[in-house]
Amino acid sequence: MKKRQKIHLSDVARLAGVSSSAAGKVLNGGSDQIRVGTETRRRIEDAARKLGYTRNMAASILAGGNSRLIGVFVDSFTPYRGLGLLQEIERACTRAGYRIMTSFSHDSIADMKADYLTFRHYGITDFICCAHDYPDSRDEIQGLFADAENVVFMEKPCLDNVPFVRTSRLRALTDMIADARADGFRRLGLLHASQVNASERVLREEFRRALRSNGLEPDEKLFFEYPEDPADPVPRIRLAMEKMIRTQKPDFLYVDDAGHAAALQSQMEGTGLKIKIFGGNNDPFFDCIGVGSCDPCYDKIAASLLDLLLHPEARGDIPVIEAVYKKR
Repeated sequence: MKKRQKIHLSDVARLAGVSSSAAGKVLNGGSDQIRVGTETRRRIEDAARKLGYTRNMAASILAGGNSRLIGVFVDSFTPYRGLGLLQEIERACTRAGYRIMTSFSHDSIADMKADYLTFRHYGITDFICCAHDYPDSRDEIQGLFADAENVVFMEKPCLDNVPFVRTSRLRALTDMIADARADGFRRLGLLHASQVNASERVLREEFRRALRSNGLEPDEKLFFEYPEDPADPVPRIRLAMEKMIRTQKPDFLYVDDAGHAAALQSQMEGTGLKIKIFGGNNDPFFDCIGVGSCDPCYDKIAASLLDLLLHPEARGDIPVIEAVYKKR
């Protein structure tokens, strides 16, 4: 096979009709004394794409430029909610001219630290942490990000004075419950994960508030909290059937995760129970099992995280991204 000829910065500069220093400024970063206009920048980027120029990251870092990489920390065993958000973060970063390196290490501070040091080795100075809740590891997390120049969190972190993006299901849940009432449902319940996680505590409280907004008093007996172990949805749903569903007989259940919703449908077969199920994380699998779902708007969350990260000078009020109820 014919060996592909290596494309140099000078080749890009020649095609774009600019100096090598101007091309280097656009593609690899460099001295602030070099000014490049919008049209010139466009010509350089077009030339680089046409020639297939591969950016020299080491040269960029040595020149004082940005690695154009962003480190992203995600839960080790993340459900679809985490994966859906990660996909949108990657899309948003790509559109902005960045790439991401991902660490699935939330359950181990030691692994997070090892990955963080690897990120720094590659010149990464910007970080997005989607795994935000570390109630038992506050000091370790504080130490981990102590020298980080720029880090933003998904949801309020255990650290003080750190930028974050907050999400809310309140409006979507309120609209969902209004529709459920209009359709004649009265015993509305909630299945959710352990309240050890701050996100689950928030979900439970927002569900209460949504019920009250619709003139319904929350019935705690219709709320079921899965145990932490096992993580497998089938035994969790069996326990929910035994402890709550068969005894309290809800007619409507909000189930955030599609795997748990499918397990619930399976467990209800042959029981005579008629329960309307509605989901919450917009997993495409919900459509496969005929269950509607709220849309967390992962694209908007990702855009807000990246905006906070890349424009620290413009940080002000905490961004709040509202989920959207999609009537089925």
